[in-house]
Amino acid sequence: MNAWGMLRLWWPSAISISLLNLELPIISVILSAYSLQASGDYAIALSTFMFANAFVFPLCAVVIKIRKNREALIFAMLLAVSVFVILNIAVSIFSSKMTPHIVFITHFFSLSLLAVAVRRYLQGCCILEGKTALMSRASLVRVLVSVIGCFTLTRFQVPVDMAAIVALVCGAYTEAALLFIMVRWQGIRLYDSTGHHYAALLAPYVSAFLMSASSLMSNIIVVICLGQVAEGDTVLKYWPLTFGMICISIGSVLDIESILLKILGHQPPGKSLFTFLSVQCLVAPVLFILLCVILGSFNLFPAGSKALYMNAYFFIAIIGVSTLWIVRGYCRSVLMTNNRLGVINFSIFTALVTPVAVFYLFHIADYGLMLSVSIFSSLIVVELLCYGAYGLVRGVSRPQWVKN
Repeated sequence: MNAWGMLRLWWPSAISISLLNLELPIISVILSAYSLQASGDYAIALSTFMFANAFVFPLCAVVIKIRKNREALIFAMLLAVSVFVILNIAVSIFSSKMTPHIVFITHFFSLSLLAVAVRRYLQGCCILEGKTALMSRASLVRVLVSVIGCFTLTRFQVPVDMAAIVALVCGAYTEAALLFIMVRWQGIRLYDSTGHHYAALLAPYVSAFLMSASSLMSNIIVVICLGQVAEGDTVLKYWPLTFGMICISIGSVLDIESILLKILGHQPPGKSLFTFLSVQCLVAPVLFILLCVILGSFNLFPAGSKALYMNAYFFIAIIGVSTLWIVRGYCRSVLMTNNRLGVINFSIFTALVTPVAVFYLFHIADYGLMLSVSIFSSLIVVELLCYGAYGLVRGVSRPQWVKN
């Protein structure tokens, strides 16, 4: 597969994911424009949902890794229901530590988990069959439902954070239903006759889960770390919009591991793959600049926040995050292809724990908006350092001149 073939495989998936990532910035703008307090409540509910979402998001990678089969389909259904039930029980147990409003919107937000599980399983089927264009069509409809729904509900005096969550839930179910209809219309089978033992699903799922956790749980880790900083509540109110801006920059490569797994499954790394990854690095800043131009031209930035985002420091930070994301995705896919799942698991776990430990053990000053970006970036940096250490140790233990 040459570079152009890789781009054709990636492009529909990138459109799908990028469209989904438009939800967060647009809805965050609506929230921030109405009420920063509502934006803060939404940040807590969103981080809790994304924590639970990390358990069902890996289904796409699992389907691609082991190929779709009946056991994988049953596993996906049981997993979705289990995560949904456990999350709602957990929220009820810890409800005394949250306001009744946040508890309610979190319970309601959890309904999206079932739709996300369906979508991720079907997306894995689409990627295996090379029908990734179906994903972008369903995602476009979802974004329209979510954004238009959120704006419409606020017109009817629905609390803005509740309006956002209701719209997101409706959009999630719309996309899952539409994708299911299109998959069946195209004659794509939900599972093949051959299968694996259920135990064979656990290893790829655990690795895929940790990879998803490093992305989706990063949100709640940022919230936890900001809670240890004096005046961190102010930064937290801007976090949904900041996270939305980051999502735009990494939108086209958010699920880059799944695409790279398919590419590396057919051919070893080479010049074509380097060209493909270089293009990804160029896409991120273009998307970010486009978003800033749109928000600035229509005065959509919350009052007083334009200068926080439209400056050289934040632009450089966004480019850095997106580039690190791509490098991490490549390292993960190579290790997964070589069945080095233990290295990935250890590195991700270390990356998730390190920022929380640092913020609990040391006093961290409030550096404003860049503090939240730094916390988010540190998760990627620590993981890459672990991969680098593994490569160094392996190189020392197996010198190049030693012949097998």
